[in-house]
Amino acid sequence: MNSNDSTAAPPSDSGPSRVGPCRGGTEATCPPPVWVAQVFGELEVALVAYVRGRLGGNLEGARDVVQEAFVRLCQQDWPEIEPHATAWLYRTCRNRAIDIQRREGRMSTLDSHTDLGSLQDRTARRPDEQMQQGEQLAQVRSRLEQLPDQQQELLRLRLHDGLSYKQIADVTGLTVGNVGYTLHQAISSLRVSLRTD
Repeated sequence: MNSNDSTAAPPSDSGPSRVGPCRGGTEATCPPPVWVAQVFGELEVALVAYVRGRLGGNLEGARDVVQEAFVRLCQQDWPEIEPHATAWLYRTCRNRAIDIQRREGRMSTLDSHTDLGSLQDRTARRPDEQMQQGEQLAQVRSRLEQLPDQQQELLRLRLHDGLSYKQIADVTGLTVGNVGYTLHQAISSLRVSLRTD
């Protein structure tokens, strides 16, 4: 190959390496490794937390699922995947986690590892205020665990992961309207159950 050939891609020393050909089969349509590394840096922690919740707290399993999703991302056609990479990654991780749950014969609800402690008011300095907040968080956690699995998942995607209704719809296969309705039902149920205490 001529070293002056302008069509040759320069070798890349940074970012994920190619695992296999893109679906389209040409290097030109594969996602650039720099872009994949950037997306990985932005989403890895949130994806691992999301999958960990689906897998009942299994951190290593969650990391494996996320790694597999990024391997698959590297095999997708760049023009197709780039505009909706976030939703695609969440959907891929969700589907893989469901496969694992089915294989292991158990379904996970809102996991006890979800960091509700991050919701705690950091301005509460007095021990009695901190204790009261801890009790309130435990009560909210208990009520969340009583919601149907679908409502728990949608709340997690919306409140913890910050996904839009459209992205949640892309991840779960629901319509945007159904996402909004289900989230409304979940929040209303929580509100009612917390008032009854």
